[in-house]
Amino acid sequence: MSHKIKRKDKDTINVRFKILSAISIIIIVSGHCYHGGIELCYNWFPPYSFNIALPVFISGYFYNKKHQENICAYIWKRTKRLLIPAYLWNIFYGLLILFLGLFGFTIGQKVSWYNMFIMPFVDGEAFQYNLGSWFVYPLFVVCVVNVLFRRLLKLIRCDNEFFVLAVYLAVGMFGINIAITNSTGITGLLRLAVRVMFFLPCYGFGQFYRGVLEKHDTLGNVPYFAIIFAIQLVLLNLYKKPEYTPSSCSGFENGVVVPYISAITAIAFWLRVSKLLVPILKDSKILYLIADNTYSIMINHLAGFMSLKFVFFAIQQLSQNTLFSDFNAVQFKSTVWYYYLPNGLKQWAFVYLVWGIFIPILISLGLNKLKQPFSKLYEKLPKLSTFCGR
Repeated sequence: MSHKIKRKDKDTINVRFKILSAISIIIIVSGHCYHGGIELCYNWFPPYSFNIALPVFISGYFYNKKHQENICAYIWKRTKRLLIPAYLWNIFYGLLILFLGLFGFTIGQKVSWYNMFIMPFVDGEAFQYNLGSWFVYPLFVVCVVNVLFRRLLKLIRCDNEFFVLAVYLAVGMFGINIAITNSTGITGLLRLAVRVMFFLPCYGFGQFYRGVLEKHDTLGNVPYFAIIFAIQLVLLNLYKKPEYTPSSCSGFENGVVVPYISAITAIAFWLRVSKLLVPILKDSKILYLIADNTYSIMINHLAGFMSLKFVFFAIQQLSQNTLFSDFNAVQFKSTVWYYYLPNGLKQWAFVYLVWGIFIPILISLGLNKLKQPFSKLYEKLPKLSTFCGR
């Protein structure tokens, strides 16, 4: 059965990767709220052993070699799609911090020109509410590096998927080694460089899967899952904690190879799960809402969590402490990592998960409505292809 379908007045949609994208963002959001009160095979595939590798893999899968024909146009397209919205959100959250500071909120670093425009590339987490945006900047650099490298390889007639992946793996392992040897922490441009180096093989896996492996991905479900779980069982026996933190370039105690093995096994697992879910979810409106708004969810899910805490806080205040009396207003105003769970029930984490996904979706849908009158003007922004040629 094909995992691609035709929809009315739309191009062919790769439903399998829509599902994979939705799963990916759910795993990322749940990782910030007690796993969202659910377990998505986390005992076998710890989320921080692959949760960032998966969306980078998906981005690599959708890379089209036609982009190499007009590099400037491609970079400008990535700038409009990734960088400009991320910067606008960063400015918005900087202004939000100034506003909330009037009411005693101390979350986030000082609003400055540095934190507005330089910090996003070298850190991305200063304003806290949008700390998920750190992911955008190294991904943008990876897109640029990849298209330039592949254009060079094409010129020397060496644009081979095996060679590209081998080079990216070497670069990625070198980057992890830098993180390991700098045990006191990595900051500034070096942090950006290590993030990019770590991302490159994950991006390359996506290209390699599409260009080489996908047509051979026909093994039966039983042997397929048996192989994956066997590899993962060995991995978990040898390395009890295969998790790491790409955002801070830390936690790579298991060496330079294990992070990519754990990423490959988890990606392979969720690839097949996504394939099996195609007949069930191919017409799901919720699926497409989540998959089509992963950017907004990545940027705004912590703000979504905060909005739920605002609800708890408002109810506490309006009820004069008769409801949610144990809500800690001091922690609420001082850290995004405070989660109020009524009666201490971890199941409330699922409400945070839902809130962290659908508030950003509502934000995205609302902004799309607002910007419709300006969309034609936006499309008239200078096309770099005019200056760069083909």
